[in-house]
Amino acid sequence: MKLPALVPILFMAYVAIGLAEPKTLAVSLAFALAIVLGIKRGEELEWHDSGLKIREEYIVYAFWLALGIIVLQILRLGGIPLLHPAIRTSLSPRLTALTYFLGVPSSVYLFLRGKKYSLLYPIAVSLYAYRTPVLVSVIAIGSAYYEISRKEGKFDVKKLAGILGGGIVLFLLVTFLRGNGLSSLWVRFQSTVSALDVIIWRGDWSGTYKGHLQWAGVASYIWGGYSPRGLIAKFLYVHTGATITATLLGGMYLDFGIFAIVEGFLLGFYYGLISKATHPLTRALYYSTLAYGIVGVETGILDMPVYALFLLGAYAVYSGWKVMRKREAC
Repeated sequence: MKLPALVPILFMAYVAIGLAEPKTLAVSLAFALAIVLGIKRGEELEWHDSGLKIREEYIVYAFWLALGIIVLQILRLGGIPLLHPAIRTSLSPRLTALTYFLGVPSSVYLFLRGKKYSLLYPIAVSLYAYRTPVLVSVIAIGSAYYEISRKEGKFDVKKLAGILGGGIVLFLLVTFLRGNGLSSLWVRFQSTVSALDVIIWRGDWSGTYKGHLQWAGVASYIWGGYSPRGLIAKFLYVHTGATITATLLGGMYLDFGIFAIVEGFLLGFYYGLISKATHPLTRALYYSTLAYGIVGVETGILDMPVYALFLLGAYAVYSGWKVMRKREAC
């Protein structure tokens, strides 16, 4: 099984185990099948991966800059959010987003190049006391190890278990230090699926926000205002100031209704294309966006730094496709 298939498989498992309503299951199945179809279609197209024209030293700078931003924010707050979770809400959203945008792909790239210090990133980003970036980082690095080592015939299940096990330890550490127990994870799991149920039942079949929800993932970082998950909470009449996750499908359905299936196809199409990348930097973008898709099964793909990584990956594919077309025309 190729790794992009994990996105629709895990998505269907998530809504099924969460005991989603029959209508929600039906729409979710159509969405998951659209992703699978998109993956297969993307794998059929050929393109030449020449990579992005970024020198390796700049990627190294990006990695250390990401770690530097983490240190800067800790100094600015006067404490470590992991040890004092209440102060994590005072983190700068823009600097935090920049940490993710620079840190995830650069750490994966350096891991692919055999730099063991790349594993510092998931440890450092856990100091923010947010679980999602820890999971994304570990899944991206673990995926890179899995595919590359299998291709080279050097796969060691103990090493993969070590990477994923370390990620689980960091994830649980963040959870417990935030004052939550394991039961809180199950409550969040159920509430996320319940939110999707309400969205499918109450949302307009042709879309409620007409693209504004996903655009808020950009606008909220630049101008402020409601975040995408804040708009989901608003739709669900949650006025406590909390934000709500609604799975990979929830935000897309609120924007475009049943036409979210088209977005599912395009997501799969992207994964099918970029999974054929050969350049280390393009593969780093592939593993980074794949990790965001896997974690996005619960959280959705609704944030500006994630959009930016997908756009960079799509640009690398498009550039490679143009190069191949030119060669064919000669």
